[in-house]
Amino acid sequence: MNLLARFRSWLKWMVTRQRLESEMETEVRFHIESYAADLVRKGLSQEEAMRQARIEFGGIETHKDEVRASVGVRWWGELGSDLRYGVRLLRKNPGFAAVAILTLALGVGANTAIFSIVNSVLLRPLPYRDPDRLVRIFFNEPGLGLRDVTVSKPELDDLTDRAGVFEDVSAIAGGSANLTGVKQPERIEFVLIGFDYFSMLGATPQIGRLYGPQDHVPGFSPNVVISDALWHRDFGADPNVLGRTFRFDGDPATIIGVLPPGFRHPGPTVSGDVQVWSAAGFSADPFPKPIRSNHGLNAGTIGRLKPGLTLDQAQSRLTAMATELRRDFPTDYPQQAQWTIEIQPLQEVLVGKVRPMLIITLGTVILIVLIVSLNIANLLLARASGRQQEMAVRLALGASRGRMIRQMLTESLLLSLIGGLAGIVTAFTTLDFILRFVPASIPRLHEVRIDEAVLAFAVLISLLTGLVFGLVPALHSARVALSSGIREGGRGSGYSSKTECLRDVLIVSELAFAVMLMVGAGLLLRTLRDLLRENPGFNPTQVVAANIWLPVPDNPNEDPYRGIAPKVAFDRELLRRLKTIPGVNLAAITTDLPTTNHSLNDPNGNYALAIEDRPVESSQDLRAERVRISPEYFKLMQAPLVRGRSFSEGDEDGKQPVAIVDETTASKYWPGRDPLGRRVRFGQDPTLPWMTIVGVVKDIKSDGLDVDGVPHIYVPIFQNPWRAQSVVLRTSLPANALESQIRHEVQSIDPGLPVYGVSSMNDVLDASLASRRFSAQLVGGFAGLALLLASIGIYGLLAYMVSQRSREIGLRMALGASRNNVLKLFLQKGVVLAGIGIVAGVVFSASTASLMASLLYGVRPHDPAVFLAVPLLLFVVAVVASYLPARRATKVDPMVALREA
Repeated sequence: MNLLARFRSWLKWMVTRQRLESEMETEVRFHIESYAADLVRKGLSQEEAMRQARIEFGGIETHKDEVRASVGVRWWGELGSDLRYGVRLLRKNPGFAAVAILTLALGVGANTAIFSIVNSVLLRPLPYRDPDRLVRIFFNEPGLGLRDVTVSKPELDDLTDRAGVFEDVSAIAGGSANLTGVKQPERIEFVLIGFDYFSMLGATPQIGRLYGPQDHVPGFSPNVVISDALWHRDFGADPNVLGRTFRFDGDPATIIGVLPPGFRHPGPTVSGDVQVWSAAGFSADPFPKPIRSNHGLNAGTIGRLKPGLTLDQAQSRLTAMATELRRDFPTDYPQQAQWTIEIQPLQEVLVGKVRPMLIITLGTVILIVLIVSLNIANLLLARASGRQQEMAVRLALGASRGRMIRQMLTESLLLSLIGGLAGIVTAFTTLDFILRFVPASIPRLHEVRIDEAVLAFAVLISLLTGLVFGLVPALHSARVALSSGIREGGRGSGYSSKTECLRDVLIVSELAFAVMLMVGAGLLLRTLRDLLRENPGFNPTQVVAANIWLPVPDNPNEDPYRGIAPKVAFDRELLRRLKTIPGVNLAAITTDLPTTNHSLNDPNGNYALAIEDRPVESSQDLRAERVRISPEYFKLMQAPLVRGRSFSEGDEDGKQPVAIVDETTASKYWPGRDPLGRRVRFGQDPTLPWMTIVGVVKDIKSDGLDVDGVPHIYVPIFQNPWRAQSVVLRTSLPANALESQIRHEVQSIDPGLPVYGVSSMNDVLDASLASRRFSAQLVGGFAGLALLLASIGIYGLLAYMVSQRSREIGLRMALGASRNNVLKLFLQKGVVLAGIGIVAGVVFSASTASLMASLLYGVRPHDPAVFLAVPLLLFVVAVVASYLPARRATKVDPMVALREA
């Protein structure tokens, strides 16, 4: 019978099942009764004739079963029977069922929740049109060790006019700006884009329109597009918002459209989701002159590849174009810089930095599921050992071993699916809670949800878990010998050496997995501990910080802070006012709060450095980060000055430019020499004045507690003021008590300036460790769970052995064995298993620890302290878990044990 015929037969059977089975039963009964009637006519009694007829024809159910098999529906009947029997067994053992289902719910729920994050961040395509064709474009100078350098407008034009690989290209320049003209001045995230940005991404507005040909201008467009969040927060979701004007860094901006709630900018941001999109042509004021030699455009670039073009093909053409440009314009592209163009998939650029952390986290919860599976397999194996008589009787009555394996696997899968369903419910109810602890720096968190792919993963995990913990007991039970099974079952014993060996293997595997989890957690927790103990180079206690931004209007004539003098006047007045706040002891200004400065690869913050007495080295791209500070900054932060002096109020514009270097800069550029009195300047422009080094300060962790070796040069903010500023106050008052007072003093000077990010420096340090804290705490929590499950597993194994071998224990004690001998027997068993599992786990951990190297700081992947502490801790726990059932074995009464046996 072919497949289609079988399907038709099966479908007919399922539709008319009751009628067909009734007809079969009537027909078979008719043949049996007819044959019996013939036998009666031959002289047999009615009773004997019916008996002979049933023997000849077989039972009615046998014939019905043969018919079911012929149409392919017997399997469904058996499955239904197995499911009903499995439900009865679970109801018969509610304690076992509850423990197994709760354990599974925990494992599957954790996997589902974490996979929903991994799926949304790493696996799901970006929510844009043809996301696989979107790329991030980098302009690099590998000869100088620089990546993503600033560009010129002609270079952007080359991507569309000369490269021949892009369908659309858009420059992107993220930042934040002051929003005024609403209820309260506020600092919002914005992105400056090209006019093809939205069409490239396939975006559509919620209301209004997006940028079109009518908006194209050489400079800034006066029109903006806003996010759904900003529309609701500041404009009350007013459908008449189109045409409304607000001030954006002092410039009027007219709203032409509102994006839908789910749209996000596909790139990193400064402080949160982008809320305003502003477009520009990048070729008129205030942008750099559009000539090739003017690489002053600080913008990234994204593009869409042409259809049918692979990433490698596009990269080859761009590399060739870069070679041509270097040849055609040798003065604009110095040979030593090796200027080139690189492209990467946009999704990889967005999520590449968080991939290791998320993969480690997912691997952790998968190990938890394996440990859970092994624990439940042990429980099922113990239960299967007690069902040997049942299995032997089934075999004696004609059941095949395959049929028995299928029945036990059905019971296991039923248990796993119930646990999986509970796990999915658990994931649904706890996902929002888990997301509260996920660092906001992880991209695409707003996309995290439990969708069809996550549900399919949860079901798959549940089924695989059922197979993992059900297959071993099923195979073991199907191999039972008829005679021994019936005999052992009859006397109430379910214990055998094969069962013991299987359970030993399961426990050893569980302990090995637990060691792997605990080693990983130990490395992450030690990294976090070391970072928390790391000296940041200053005293963060009783320091409050707040951020302000002096706006940059497009029209320089409308800029109230144009030039040095207005900014310096603002800073001096602000410091004067802040010092008058009750409870404030000191006040200072910096352009880069410690641990928040990420300008290491930012051309606007990581500057080329020229050293007066080292002209040859200066031409080889020496670099340092520039930090602007007010005179009392080091005093307020309690950052020790090693040599020289700090800045004074007299270090202002028009006076001799001065600088202070940190110890890293001093040792890197003046090894073994005194940097005081030496002169440096940023950039290679010979018209810029030299700065005299007047002091050396201890290193301050400006780029993060886990970043070392970055040179920093501090300059007086009164000589070199900047628009992005952070005020720091040394005070005994909490940040929330000072926020309104800081805002009042700032807006007393300029009512249009928002104050944002008010927090204590301790909170700033904590925020810089959010990603590491999340991974360490999550993996640490699961490692603790693994330790608990492993101890339960070894305890359960020995407790089962004690209960099943009570007769043997009684005999041993009756024959003269002491209680210490019995204690040693079972304790030795647990210790040996623990030792084997721990050694195996250490070996596996040592072979995979290098995978965690990118998540560690100051800790080696094979850290001896962790690799010693984890086995010792697990061994102690295993000994305690072994001692409890071993001690119970010593209390067995020999007479009672023998009588019960």
